[in-house]
Amino acid sequence: RAVRFVEVPEDEPREELRTVLDETHDLPGGKTAGLRKSLYGLKQAPSAFHGLFETWLLKYGFKPIGGDGVTFLYREGTSVILLSIYVDDCIAACNNKELYQRFLTDLGKDFELSYQGPVSWYLGVSVKQDLANTRTTLSQEQYVKDVLERFGMTGATPVSTPMEANTHLTSADCPPPHKVDKQFKREYQRIVGSL
Repeated sequence: RAVRFVEVPEDEPREELRTVLDETHDLPGGKTAGLRKSLYGLKQAPSAFHGLFETWLLKYGFKPIGGDGVTFLYREGTSVILLSIYVDDCIAACNNKELYQRFLTDLGKDFELSYQGPVSWYLGVSVKQDLANTRTTLSQEQYVKDVLERFGMTGATPVSTPMEANTHLTSADCPPPHKVDKQFKREYQRIVGSL
């Protein structure tokens, strides 16, 4: 079973994107410029690419699994390709090398592909494969260590619960919005966002 990593670029936006040009460009008053292609880094780019790629997969014969729109299944007899997408990165598993190679060839006709070899790290997860014993081990140990290091918590003492048991918090325990330290709030959001 081959698990491989594919990177594909962004393409046409689904929605019309407009921008106001600076004074060095001579446009009539009140006019804007339109973007013909989605630009990497725009907040719409991942969504534009996902729509384009999902359309391609559905035309190819993939079926979405679940309601999240990121995991797809392709079936041909007893052979299957399982594909999961995150922004412009994909990870796939297939039980038929010939089918998978044909899929990559077809995909490569419409998208630029980058083969990174057997997956060893994906989205903060370490992947170790033992193909002889058909076993795959996933671990986030290094990711957790990196998060603890980033937030200066490598020396923290682990506890089973983050506060005393049976503690009940109410809105009265929270400071009013105008008294919240903005730096503290941003740091808290960064920590929670890393989980």
